[in-house]
Amino acid sequence: MASVPNDHANASSQQTAFSVAIIGGGIGGLTLALGLLKYPHIDVQIYEAAASFGEIGAGVAIGPNAQRALELIGPEARGAFDSHKTANLWASHANMFAEYRVGAGEHEGEVICGQKNATGMQSVHRAHFLNELVKFVPAQRAHFGKRVVNIKDKGEKEGIVVQFKDGTSATADAVVGADGIHSALRSYVLGETHDAVKPVFAGSVVYRGLVPMDKAIEKVGAEIAQNSMMFCGPGKAVLVYPVDFGKILNIVVMDEEHEHEKWGHEKWIVPASYQELARKFEGWGKPLLDTPDLAAWALWDHAPAPFYNKGAVAIMGDAAHATTPFQGQGAGMAIEDALVLETLVGKVASVAQLPNAFAAFDQVRRPRTQKIVTTSREAGELIAMKLPGVGNDLRKMREKLETRMHWIWHRDMVAQNDEAIKKFEESL
Repeated sequence: MASVPNDHANASSQQTAFSVAIIGGGIGGLTLALGLLKYPHIDVQIYEAAASFGEIGAGVAIGPNAQRALELIGPEARGAFDSHKTANLWASHANMFAEYRVGAGEHEGEVICGQKNATGMQSVHRAHFLNELVKFVPAQRAHFGKRVVNIKDKGEKEGIVVQFKDGTSATADAVVGADGIHSALRSYVLGETHDAVKPVFAGSVVYRGLVPMDKAIEKVGAEIAQNSMMFCGPGKAVLVYPVDFGKILNIVVMDEEHEHEKWGHEKWIVPASYQELARKFEGWGKPLLDTPDLAAWALWDHAPAPFYNKGAVAIMGDAAHATTPFQGQGAGMAIEDALVLETLVGKVASVAQLPNAFAAFDQVRRPRTQKIVTTSREAGELIAMKLPGVGNDLRKMREKLETRMHWIWHRDMVAQNDEAIKKFEESL
């Protein structure tokens, strides 16, 4: 199999050298790479379809669960986040993930509840976070313009051959698909005709924007502009939080009353007119997204996959469990995936054990991540005042909001690793 250029001096005498190909160089793929680079006997290579590493979008929330995962992956991963994180700017909001308020109507401005956790809202600009992670990946391990067109598993001795659109190929003992919601690896793992291969339109559209903080303060006041706030209204919601160390306000305007069950455009991101947005959000106070480059982003997620691996090929992050953003856990779940995967692969003593490691990953991570997808849709209905049994009843909304994220934030990352290791060892 592929040679391992690392120094093997520190490798366990019981562990033979093997190779792992990571398909996709987003947040999930790079955090997994950083985790695997700790093991001298593992040859890690990253194959990215684009011409360079990059992320679409602006701010991304990293909750306390994902922050603990970054810390366990290693100081480089945690440091990449810490060097670019932005928290709420007011001390009184330090532990506030989001303060929920009524966005329109007779109760406009009324506080529904404050959703608190150990870290409060802490976010990073996606591109800045990714650029920091890239610094710790040796250049010779990153390969660009590598779009997967075919995968062939030739068995334990000959490995898995990944063929790319540019006519080249790579061979590895294990392959991990971190290639996003349009994943080619998902199609391979589930089978091209499986009902859960293709993403599903979630019925919601968001409009995203970045506004200079001074302009934001002038329009909505310092408390709203400098802290994480979620404004809720019938069929709609608006999330704001500071990014770039408080220089910029990140805005996500959510329309959860899309006129059609299906998305009627070929592209998922399409130009939008401010006039149309203003019409939909009439009565929602002062406009902040009156920008010439305004775009509408369709939200998609995945139907539950029956498994996350096929032998020594596994999928993670959005390739495995793409979700809507209403709980701020898309990146967080990819980071948790990376932690469990690197922990398990680090325990593998021979190539023959790689399918066992990926099966243990599937058993531990699939229930949690698929629950995230389901409850995120529920969260979208809740903040849009359309959740059955709750609607616009502010008391019922408060009861739901105050504790519904605890099972996500309070997950013991070490215990999750231990559970995965136990399942792996029991399978040998």
